[in-house]
Amino acid sequence: MISKVQASNVAYIKQSAPKEDSTKGISKTDKSEGVDKLSAIKAQIEDGSYKVDLVKTSGAVAEALL
Repeated sequence: MISKVQASNVAYIKQSAPKEDSTKGISKTDKSEGVDKLSAIKAQIEDGSYKVDLVKTSGAVAEALL
């Protein structure tokens, strides 16, 4: 005879303490710094002076594929 399996809809969530960004090698930036960089790149793209660094881009793609 097969007995019924009782299931529960309660999910188990493991709480972990947030790690500091310094331990991950991440540094915080100001929002204005990011916006300034983005607007500068946008202006370069619009006037046609933006150049893609193919070596850096291909290295990042290769690293992502590994």
